[in-house]
Amino acid sequence: MLVVGDSLAVGMRPFLIPLLGDREVTWNARTGRTTPQGLQVLRATLPQVRPTTVVVSLGTNDGSDPRRFADRIRRVLRALPPRACVIWPTIIRPPRKGPYAALDRVLREQARRDPRFVAPSWDYAVLRGNVRLPDGVHPDQFGFLYRSRMIAGAIRARCGD
Repeated sequence: MLVVGDSLAVGMRPFLIPLLGDREVTWNARTGRTTPQGLQVLRATLPQVRPTTVVVSLGTNDGSDPRRFADRIRRVLRALPPRACVIWPTIIRPPRKGPYAALDRVLREQARRDPRFVAPSWDYAVLRGNVRLPDGVHPDQFGFLYRSRMIAGAIRARCGD
């Protein structure tokens, strides 16, 4: 399994790894990472790793253009092994970082079209009050655990490994 992401992935690491059991995990996350930067990491990592499952935690630091984001998703998917299961949670961020609803529509549409793509509804978890984001982007420790459980559940339910 491969995890590539931004600060939300950084915060999940202590919670998600124990939820994955004995899966071998390669983790590459950095605060402030954009989707194009994550794609560079993927391309550099994939010659050494052939993941069957890829968790992508990117988009929070991207712009708001849904067409550009859709193109970025397509480029990420083309870089991955063709049968890799992809878990890419939806986005929520404060207005100062730009609108995100159109980006989430792109993620959900990709999930409807592509059976290997899963978009857990992180935005709904926050909007329903299941999780707090003290700074508008990052959850508290309970929120990172909640996000990790969402992702682990999606892996178990949809990735067949």
